[in-house]
Formats: sequence, structure tokens, C-alpha cells
Amino acid sequence: MDARNRYYKGEYMVDGTAARQLQVVPDYERQHEQETRTRVVEQPKKAPKLSHGIDFISMILLSVALVITLYLCYNYLQVQGNIVQLERDVMVMEQELDIMLAKNDALEDGLNGQVDWEQVYLTAVGELGMVYPNNNEVITYESRETGHVIQYKDIPE
Repeated sequence: MDARNRYYKGEYMVDGTAARQLQVVPDYERQHEQETRTRVVEQPKKAPKLSHGIDFISMILLSVALVITLYLCYNYLQVQGNIVQLERDVMVMEQELDIMLAKNDALEDGLNGQVDWEQVYLTAVGELGMVYPNNNEVITYESRETGHVIQYKDIPE
């Protein structure tokens, strides 16, 4: 056999620097598997229906949603404005309260400065006959609140 005949029969494994396939005959098993597979025929896709704008119901719903949103925004802004105004009113009233408390303390200090406590004691003991109470005659009252006590009945003697 000469080199030409051996080449066509597929006996050469290497011809020069390129490697040849050992088997020149196509693989029939692989072709048979591809043929036996069922081919899936794709259905042509329908083109989406083109819309020429918004339909009437969508427009009504969108309008209602817009009106509700604007109404809620308006009410929110009103509430925010009321809160800011109330905060300002509270600040003004707190300033007025501080001024009134300062005036009250000043008037109380002025009144306490005018009273002679020594003269009050001498008048109470000497002229009115008052005496200090004994320990068993003193009833203490503890108030939970500071301020004044409301008396509904007279205290019996």
C-alpha cells in the first residue's frame, strides 16, 4: 500500500504535524438520536394589542385617586400648620407664666418683708392668750399635692 491509499482508508494517524481522526465515517448513532427526537414547533407569538391611550374607566379611577391624594395632602398641611400654631401659643403662655411667677414671688417677698413676726408672736401670746400645743394635740396632714387643702367641715374643738 502506498501512502495515498492508506490516507483515504483512514489508516494514518498523523500526517505531518496535524493529527487526523481515526474514524472518517460519520457517527450514525448520533444522527439517529437527533432524527428520533421530536421537534417542537413554536407557535408564532401574537403581537400585543396596541393601546391608543387610557380607557374611560382607568381615567375615572386615576382622577379619583388624584383627588383623594390632593385632599389628603391639603389636610396634612392644615394639621401641620395647626401644630406649629399651637406650639407658638404654648411658648407664649409659658413666657406669660414665667412672668406671672416672677411677679408673684416679688409680691410675696415684699409682703413677708413688711410683716414683723416678733410683733405677731407677742400679740398672739399676750393679747389673745394663745399657747403652743402639746405633742398629743398636734395632728399632721401630709398632702400629696402641693398647693391648698379644701376643708368641707369645721374642725371640732
